[in-house]
Amino acid sequence: MADQGFRVFVIDDDEVVREMLAVLLEDACKVTTFSSAEDYLARAAEGSPDMFLLDVTMPGMNGFDLCRRLKDDFDTQDIPVTFVSANDDLDSRLAAYEAGGEDFIVKPFDPLELQNKVKVAQRLIAEKHSLREQAGFAQRTALSAMTSMGELGVVLQFLSKSFACGSSEELGREMLAALQQYDLQGAVQLRLGAEEINLSPNGVNIPLEVGILTHVRASGRIFQFKTRAAFNYGGVTVMLNNLPLDDPDKVGRIRDNVAILAEGADARLQAIGVERENRRRQQGVVEALPQVHDALESLQDSYRRTSFHLTQHMIEFQEALMKSFVHLGLTEGQEDFLNRLANEHMQRIVAAQDQNLTVVDQLRQVADQLGTLAG
Repeated sequence: MADQGFRVFVIDDDEVVREMLAVLLEDACKVTTFSSAEDYLARAAEGSPDMFLLDVTMPGMNGFDLCRRLKDDFDTQDIPVTFVSANDDLDSRLAAYEAGGEDFIVKPFDPLELQNKVKVAQRLIAEKHSLREQAGFAQRTALSAMTSMGELGVVLQFLSKSFACGSSEELGREMLAALQQYDLQGAVQLRLGAEEINLSPNGVNIPLEVGILTHVRASGRIFQFKTRAAFNYGGVTVMLNNLPLDDPDKVGRIRDNVAILAEGADARLQAIGVERENRRRQQGVVEALPQVHDALESLQDSYRRTSFHLTQHMIEFQEALMKSFVHLGLTEGQEDFLNRLANEHMQRIVAAQDQNLTVVDQLRQVADQLGTLAG
């Protein structure tokens, strides 16, 4: 049975040759015959074959001229041409080669040789189609990879810009800008502590959008309903309104990329919260430092006054002690003992006062360091 998928056009002015070729090839392919080049050209619009068997010498346009015309035509330039000629000389073969032919058979031809050449042509064409399919697949894969890289670049650009965002609103606007690069329409909700903000191209905290975002944030991590989809990561909810359902591959990439976008936004949102709390604590330290310095100055003044009064009391005590010796009738050794005892305790008291002043100095250094850290 003929392979109806493989078509051979036979163009020869000899009817006997045409019929012979048709019979020899009927089991291998579908054969269509033409009596001249002009006959073929008049019917060329009806379709193209997978292979031409072309006589060289014909009335009107010869085989070489027809071959050149076929090779100049975009629709037929890749179809193999095998010449069938009674002239078995070098000039004929060179002329066939120069005209663009792929093979050459000499009349009278060997039927087995002809059939083998057609089979070879079938195999080569099948391999060419396979290579084209592989090349097409590789090209589609490369384009898909390039598209994916371009789409991932949007995420990377957002993550880079998010580090400069100092508030929920700034972060939300960067998210909307990233969605617009995907040609996506949507809205975002960001929650940080008691603070909540809802943004879309329509504005901030639009009541209807607030209601929808608040509802879908309880729908799970990723929830898709027709052309809409919701993404929930921590304090971030993203709602998309126009998923391109006619392109399932693109929808899959959008789901992956927007999920990364939302997860990255949540990480930055939490960092903004930490930074905000650190600034609050820093401000508290800054505001408390003047009070600390004032308290230390007051404590130091108090210690100094106390030390001054205590020193006066110790001097007065020592003077009173020495005056009492006259009335106590003590020996000189006993008086020396009491003087040494009093001096020793007074020195301990002075040393304790000095230690207190050292502690005050240490506290002042700590306050200075806190002031430096607080900026």
